[in-house]
Amino acid sequence: MSAEPLAIARRRLGRVNRIVVKVGSGVIAGKGRLRAKVIEDLAYDVTVLRHQKIDVVMVVSGAVAAGFEPLGLELPPSAVVERQAAASVGQHRLMAMFSRAFIKQRVHVAQLLMTADDIENRRRFLSARHTMQMLLSRGVVPIINENDALSDDETKVGDNDHLAALVTNLTSAQLLVILSRVRGLYRAGTDEVITRVEVDSSVEDHISSELSETGVGGMGAKVSAARLAGQGGVPTIIAEGGQPGMLQRILAGDEVGTLFTPQDTKLSARKKWIAIRSRSMGVIRVDAGAAEALRAGGASLLPAGIKTVQGAFEMGDRVDVQDESGQPLAVGLVSYRSDEIRRLQGRARTEYQDVLGYEYVKEIMHRDDMVLVE
Repeated sequence: MSAEPLAIARRRLGRVNRIVVKVGSGVIAGKGRLRAKVIEDLAYDVTVLRHQKIDVVMVVSGAVAAGFEPLGLELPPSAVVERQAAASVGQHRLMAMFSRAFIKQRVHVAQLLMTADDIENRRRFLSARHTMQMLLSRGVVPIINENDALSDDETKVGDNDHLAALVTNLTSAQLLVILSRVRGLYRAGTDEVITRVEVDSSVEDHISSELSETGVGGMGAKVSAARLAGQGGVPTIIAEGGQPGMLQRILAGDEVGTLFTPQDTKLSARKKWIAIRSRSMGVIRVDAGAAEALRAGGASLLPAGIKTVQGAFEMGDRVDVQDESGQPLAVGLVSYRSDEIRRLQGRARTEYQDVLGYEYVKEIMHRDDMVLVE
């Protein structure tokens, strides 16, 4: 982690022609009521960026916050079914207000309800990417929200920080902006904003455990999203969302909020998709020789170096690769099922036919289907 001298007044973000803006529920919906003025200010700010030839994709929280009160609830619910019901009530209210705000700027919006599964699946990933590209080319602002009303996975409901990071890579954006109620990541025990963080550095001591009004999110989720976007080489800025003109200030290079600088990486589109997938279906642990071959780069994972296989997974699933001590080495797509890999572990690459009765490819995980973990 590093802080720049105060004399440096401008950030250099490089060429930015597409950004993803995630807006927290605490910014646009408080105590069960949508904040029309804040939403109108956001619509104006996004329109200004569009006039500057910058595409904007929005990921918006607030459906649960906007919908729990009409259900007769006094507080945002924590139970999954109640959150689903609140989201189904609040979602149309949220989109109606955004639509009205953008119409005042003579801009149309499109609603996309997504989950991480839409990005996990390669076909749906490409379909979503093409849809987004078409909307942007037609001057429409995509507004994305997690499909809270139908999701039955409690860890997914309201996880829009994570979704925003996935969308950043899906749309090939050059910047992720997370607008929150706070001015950025505060130095522990102070109200001083840390202006710059290297995305792979440890900042856990500075992260509060406080959640949002709806019981999800919080600074930990935002930092995690910044790290995920950083895996694709994309910087993230966490800044206060209630101030008009914040997006213009960020794009102008003003030192506002906390900038998370990404890893210096250039991944192919396929490897980027592998890296940003949110879930691995198992773990393969390898010996010291295989670990060194992977760390040095350029090597595929072969059966001889495999020590253990954890989990049940199919060919093509994403799997974590760890060294013998459990330290992460890589993530990638496997070429064989978990039960087949267990039978092959420790064997030579010439023994596929003898052990399985067939040979698909020589590698358990090809280097082209693998992303090293820094």
